[in-house]
Amino acid sequence: MSFPARVLFIAVYLLVSVGIVMTYSASAVYAEQIYGNSMYFLIRQLIFVIIGTFFMILTAMSSVHFWKKHSREVILFAILMMILVFVPGVGREAGGAQRWIRLGAGINFQPVEFAKIAVCIYLSDYMTRKIKVIKQGSLPILIPPMILIGGVCGLSLLQPDLGSTVIILLVTSILIFMAGIKMRYVFIAFSAMIPVFYMLVARVPYRMSRITAYLNPWEDPQGSGFQIIQSFLAFGMGGIKGVGLGQSTQKLFYLPSSYNDFIFSVIGEELGLIGMLFVLTLYAVIFICGIQIAGRAKSDHEKMMTTALIMLILFQALINVLVATGLIPTKGLPLPFVSYGGTSIVFNLMAVGFLLCLDRASYQRRAF
Repeated sequence: MSFPARVLFIAVYLLVSVGIVMTYSASAVYAEQIYGNSMYFLIRQLIFVIIGTFFMILTAMSSVHFWKKHSREVILFAILMMILVFVPGVGREAGGAQRWIRLGAGINFQPVEFAKIAVCIYLSDYMTRKIKVIKQGSLPILIPPMILIGGVCGLSLLQPDLGSTVIILLVTSILIFMAGIKMRYVFIAFSAMIPVFYMLVARVPYRMSRITAYLNPWEDPQGSGFQIIQSFLAFGMGGIKGVGLGQSTQKLFYLPSSYNDFIFSVIGEELGLIGMLFVLTLYAVIFICGIQIAGRAKSDHEKMMTTALIMLILFQALINVLVATGLIPTKGLPLPFVSYGGTSIVFNLMAVGFLLCLDRASYQRRAF
């Protein structure tokens, strides 16, 4: 394992440690009232971390060639899993969203988290195989991957999950750009997406209410603006040093999803600006180490896959932080490695395993 990979590993598990502590802090009162056990979410998060670590080790020990060879099967399997979400008796609905597959024992699996990694695996393989043709400006060569990625995005929107769709499209855009597509095609694609996103947002009442709340949350402080206002209050009360670990008042049934989507707000309240900067610094370290690992890679495939996985993690972190601070409209995306959530923590740790696998491949090649 190279030095950047070791530093990345340490940064990830520092974030995981922060997540375990803050999950318990943010959820203890709620868990006690709902489940009669203040450690309910803490125990589950620890179990998810152990499972995620197991899968991280498996992927870290796997072969890059294996995933390249079976990239098509991986993306097709991801699409199949996302279809199963809508099968009665298999899929689970919660809060008006159909995003989970029942695994039993109160555990649910969210296929879109696996699909994000599958997109990285498939596109990094396809783009490197067709990179010469793509650089020549051939658009038809992009039709097969766009059909598959379109299928993943379409199923994600049906759940509905616009946040994950945005993440997948951002990662896809970066990989296409890395493959050398001509910039005029990029501008055409983005122009074509504008009316699509208009229909997805402006024509859907609950999404439009999020835009309204983002522009002026105080217009409806007890409705669509409630969550972001409570987040602002959490940051305001935290100040520089915070009110102290475990002393948050916003987590006491004021701030919805305080242990999940808005855990960064609780960090801001309890640990203050210092705590927030510590978390953001760890993400910056992950980004820098990831770029260094990509720079060491000898093949275009390894460079693309490393970049895709790093950006997958960082985009989710960036969007979560921007939502919590009110800089973009609300999206239901967890903070990687920190927020409570089984599927999220497991597959984000698996993504780290892939990064370690890619680093091992280039490190061994250099040693040889």
